[in-house]
Amino acid sequence: MFLVYFLFFGLISAEAKLQGPVEVLPNPKSYEDFEHQNKGCPENSECDKVMGLQLSRWKKLLSSLKSSGFTEEKKAQLLDEFRSKYGIPVDFYTTIKSQQGFKPLYFSSPCSNHNFKDDSKKILRGTAFIKGIGKEAAIIWRDQAQMEVPIGELLRPQPVRVYFKESPVDYFLPLGDQPLYLTGEYVYVLREDDEVFYTLRVSRDGEWKIVPTELSRLSSREERRDNAKCPDEKTNSEVFKIDFCKTTYDEKEEKSVITRMHQGCAI
Repeated sequence: MFLVYFLFFGLISAEAKLQGPVEVLPNPKSYEDFEHQNKGCPENSECDKVMGLQLSRWKKLLSSLKSSGFTEEKKAQLLDEFRSKYGIPVDFYTTIKSQQGFKPLYFSSPCSNHNFKDDSKKILRGTAFIKGIGKEAAIIWRDQAQMEVPIGELLRPQPVRVYFKESPVDYFLPLGDQPLYLTGEYVYVLREDDEVFYTLRVSRDGEWKIVPTELSRLSSREERRDNAKCPDEKTNSEVFKIDFCKTTYDEKEEKSVITRMHQGCAI
């Protein structure tokens, strides 16, 4: 019996020596540490370290604003300073070719009409840090450098047409965004990210500015928006298959105008 115990404990001792010292792994700092190999990147996205760092910097700002108790004026000031320096995260449609240039993070599009068998032709949903979108190009910040990316195959923001009395005016907005109200030439969009709301002002030339959100007027402005029949125009876009219209109140002219938005598909 003594021999059996001796052999048993001898085996345990030998196995422990083979295994070496036991290392205690550090606890993950947050749930985000499980989401992506590059910290800061969204789960299931194709996203590199640069975009992860830029997103982390943006999230850090949003987190500080949520706990600050700042006025809307101060929040808008800090957000616009960030936009002016680094841009803000904006969604648009793109293709895999964009990875040879400004390298946005991307997901597969949920639209069946975007998912071609040929991967090079697939329409993807991309995100980049954008300072503004003009008629011809978007101003993008990536990896400590500013660049202009032409509107087209590599970057397709949402076209939004406002039917002013004089003539229609086209704007480019992030995917899914809708104008909340107008003041003459300016379109105002209420945006939300990580429970932080802010108002983006867009000019006819595509200049962006984050302005204070008038919380007391949100409900009344939303109530002035309503579904509307779109003017008879055909949109022959392979990317944006769905268009719809709403009335948007122009506070300068004191009247409602029709605004046409676009979606990649009916989701």
